[in-house]
Amino acid sequence: MGSVCWRHWVVLGIFWSVASPSIRAEAAEKKYETDVAVESSLAATTLLLFGAGYLSNPHRPALTREEIEALDPQDVNAFDRSAIGNWSPAASRASDYLVWGSLVAPLSLLSTEQGRQESGVLGVMYLETALLSAGMTYLIKNISGRTRPYVYSNNPDIPLAAKMESSARRSFSSGHTATAFSSLVFLATVFDRLHPDSSASGWVWGGCLAAATTTGYLRYAAGQHFPTDIIAGAAVGAFAGWVVPQLHEWEPDPTNPPGKSRPMGQSVIGFRIGF
Repeated sequence: MGSVCWRHWVVLGIFWSVASPSIRAEAAEKKYETDVAVESSLAATTLLLFGAGYLSNPHRPALTREEIEALDPQDVNAFDRSAIGNWSPAASRASDYLVWGSLVAPLSLLSTEQGRQESGVLGVMYLETALLSAGMTYLIKNISGRTRPYVYSNNPDIPLAAKMESSARRSFSSGHTATAFSSLVFLATVFDRLHPDSSASGWVWGGCLAAATTTGYLRYAAGQHFPTDIIAGAAVGAFAGWVVPQLHEWEPDPTNPPGKSRPMGQSVIGFRIGF
């Protein structure tokens, strides 16, 4: 797997939404809900991101041999320059495996009764998280067109063909890192909400952040990304993984009978859309 694209996110999101059972227990108070205004806003945002990305040069031409030979590492800022000497296909493969692991990790939320009761809305939320993160990454990559670190390197082990691929100009921001952070921050955020009194919360957050950070480091070690690419990818992914659950939090409405949510479309729309 050379990169993680939005199609992988869509497949996983649909699988979860369709395959996981939606079990509702009267005694358990739900933690999340869907809402017409929220889902419409997220869908429109995602469409705008992908549309803007498509219109901002998605078919950037690959570098020629002459352009590659003319690249000067000194043109790269000092903070990022250390990545230029890195090249490790093994680290690149390891980052692929970690990304796939992080993609399926949120399914562990369904291992508890509370998670299974909320499986339908969690599937929708995860799909929206995936698409929001992928849309932001797609747009940023297409606008920036940044050359990957390994293209600057004189390491004879790096094939010229790899440097001349169109993907060699999609360094900023890191899609692998964004994918890992969006999935795992989503997992930790939702776990806290479903199990507010759990003593495992710190371990869940620590494990999720460690795995996502390791993914970013492996992309650096592989020579695929500069440090700033990874930082940006982490920010994009963490934002998506956190904001989507926030927009779906359910709170009891004192104007409705106990056990019932607010009527569809009557959420605190000002807060949710402006968050």
